[in-house]
Amino acid sequence: MRAAKLVWLVALIATIVCGVDKAIALPTLQLYIEGATYDPNTETWVIGKSEFVLWVIGDVQSFGTIYDVKLAAAVKSNESGTITLTPTTTSLVEDPSTPPNPTPTENFPSADGAVPIMHGGRPLPSHGIYGPGVKFFEWSLGNFTLTDSPIGDFTNGFPTEFPKYGQINAYIVTISGFSWVHFDAYGYIVKPNPGEQPVFAPFSHDATYTPEPAAFVLLLFGGALLLRRKTGRK
Repeated sequence: MRAAKLVWLVALIATIVCGVDKAIALPTLQLYIEGATYDPNTETWVIGKSEFVLWVIGDVQSFGTIYDVKLAAAVKSNESGTITLTPTTTSLVEDPSTPPNPTPTENFPSADGAVPIMHGGRPLPSHGIYGPGVKFFEWSLGNFTLTDSPIGDFTNGFPTEFPKYGQINAYIVTISGFSWVHFDAYGYIVKPNPGEQPVFAPFSHDATYTPEPAAFVLLLFGGALLLRRKTGRK
């Protein structure tokens, strides 16, 4: 009887611990745009203004340093324009550190149809964005090491809870000439096993710009993106 009670107690504690871990689990990397609307169909933060503040959020508290973080901005290959990133801070949460200037990589822009390559040579999944007709601009943001800003789960809306501390790199993004721009972030962490592991902002935590008026364009873009994502999952 005592043995049975002990087994039951261990199982109960394990269930509680797993529930807590699941409740506070956050993506290692996320993106957020101030003032954007979260589109549940495409699972993307969407904004129509050509100048906005973009956050690259790192959960440094869970796995330590996030190395070699990069930001990609996908655009149509047949369009010409500019995308600038100016480091800033945000007043929406505690954010005491202004990030350094981003460094453009050799993909500025990439060739038509190219896909961002993560650490170890693994390609970023296309998730309905990358492929023929699309190129991308890429910046190196450095290593994320700070735990000076409260972070939460930036999906479905601005978080109501901030269970962890991590690093927020905020940038004033200014865009001209492009009909849409899609943002992704990626880097890598180091674990005891398997060691170096690439990480990226989940496709439920990415961001897109499309000019105003955006309703019709967003409807078409969202439908196509959703279809391509579903096809990719199949």
